[in-house]
Amino acid sequence: MKQILFLIAAALTVWSATAQDTAATYAAARQQLNGNGTTLGVALCGGSAFGYAHLGFLQALDEAGVRIDRLSGTSMGAIVGMFYAAGYSPRAIVDIIKEERMLKKTRIFRLNFKHDGGLADYDRMRGMMAKYVPHNSFDSLKIPFYCCVADMNHLRPVYVSTGDKLKEYVSASASVPRVFAPVMIDSVYYVDGYIFNNLPVEPLIEAGCNVTIGLYIQRDTVMERIDDPGIIASRAFNVNSNLCTLDHVPLCTHGVAIKVGDLGKLDFDKIDEFFDYGYRAGKEFLAGLAAEPATGAAKD
Repeated sequence: MKQILFLIAAALTVWSATAQDTAATYAAARQQLNGNGTTLGVALCGGSAFGYAHLGFLQALDEAGVRIDRLSGTSMGAIVGMFYAAGYSPRAIVDIIKEERMLKKTRIFRLNFKHDGGLADYDRMRGMMAKYVPHNSFDSLKIPFYCCVADMNHLRPVYVSTGDKLKEYVSASASVPRVFAPVMIDSVYYVDGYIFNNLPVEPLIEAGCNVTIGLYIQRDTVMERIDDPGIIASRAFNVNSNLCTLDHVPLCTHGVAIKVGDLGKLDFDKIDEFFDYGYRAGKEFLAGLAAEPATGAAKD
């Protein structure tokens, strides 16, 4: 009996010490990110299923009590960002995706018979957006949100943050050319924002965020054998996407690479694994901040 009580006491001591360390880590991280004079902006990159990793990172920030003042996103980053800005927790967003069976490629890439320039139909995703964010307005979101889209009429990136047509702009931000049809809004054709900017930190900086976190994906890229020509095309696509991401990392106060092992951008059914990778990256990021000397109030 005494031995059992001793083991329980030892476990409680370890738990108490761990809880104190965690609390101290969170407090130090919050000072860095939410201290006096700071406005925190978080930019979420695109990348199809890779975007699910953002949810784990956001969960780590939530647990630390970190307040996000502004959000931006491209493609899947825009979809995740919209739901989070609407007030859904990261775990609630995971539940929504599972409830709507959006883990299946056939639910996302439904064959398109409209002859409008896209091989797949994005109506299911748009329907899910309308179901859970029915107001369809940027101005009704709980956190200011900037959606990056590619304006194909004028060949430029556009960052939309006000007005109606939230669902239209977010779906346009994720409309990969040739896979999905371009989205026409007010006589302008828009497609996936990754073409110009896959890590849209610029609108956050312009809006006054003096502390920014840019989340991008890093995966194992070495392939000893490539047996399918389609893989060549996919990897060429990834090169362009990576360039449109990495060029913007230096603009961030904190550029954070979320390592996802060998998971692929079409592994939508691996959402829990992506979440875990993002959560781990978030915890490591917070611990790293806590180890840095406090910078005090941010300066303009």
